[in-house]
Amino acid sequence: MIFIENLTKNFGGKEVLKGVSFEVKKGSITGFIGPNGAGKTTTIKIISGLIRKTRGVVKVLGEDPWDNPKVHEKMSVIFTNLVYPQENTVEEYLKDIGRIYGTDITELVDEFKLRPHLKKKLSQLSSGLAQRVQLVASLIKNPELIIADEPTANLDPPARIEFYEEVKKLNKQGVTFFISSHILSELEKIITDVVFINEGKVTFQGKVEKALKEAEEEEILLVVNDPEKAIKIIGGKIEGSYIKVKGKVRDIVDRLDDAGVEIISLRRSSLDDAFKKLSNI
Repeated sequence: MIFIENLTKNFGGKEVLKGVSFEVKKGSITGFIGPNGAGKTTTIKIISGLIRKTRGVVKVLGEDPWDNPKVHEKMSVIFTNLVYPQENTVEEYLKDIGRIYGTDITELVDEFKLRPHLKKKLSQLSSGLAQRVQLVASLIKNPELIIADEPTANLDPPARIEFYEEVKKLNKQGVTFFISSHILSELEKIITDVVFINEGKVTFQGKVEKALKEAEEEEILLVVNDPEKAIKIIGGKIEGSYIKVKGKVRDIVDRLDDAGVEIISLRRSSLDDAFKKLSNI
């Protein structure tokens, strides 16, 4: 769906993308993860055909996305904020897009429970509702690929969860997603693949399981019913109510279980830990 090779981008003599290479496979939900300023938005704008690359290969649905209507017919882009005249109502906005693509919006409006909000101006929408409207707008053209740049940055936790539930449902219907974010707590529960970027360079790409495996020797935090006994079995050190230990989760759980130590809480390496390790942060 997306193929990037040795992509560079210069702004005013400064190189912000430094030979970026990665691939997004059809049917995946790929997370594009990095801190603010890492190059995520610049990469997405190039993929979306909004700005030109400096050098390298960029293919979206087999085509160069720059000034290419064929790509835009099959791809939708969602940004952090709605880019549309804020005095328009939800109904005007969606119907305008529907007319462009010859699509009746009625079914989507009902599916995403937007009927009570059709007469509201875009300026009156909460962040969560605005993102739901953007998602509906992105589906009007029946895209094969949806690119989302920090789509949950302004959302509260319930709205983030709701957004990602919709992403999972649409992915099961065949839509491929490429989602950039620096908020990993909900994203890591739904993505199948991940690309890490830091300081304009890709530091890892592959399956989520592979990223976590490479970080599996990172510290694990445990709360158990008998900390002193657990320390004798698995080592580590006590910090407050937690035991902090390095090792493989399955091995630690089995050894404690065999010794009759009850695990009350366990936090293993997360994507955030993997990102920090693989990006040398």
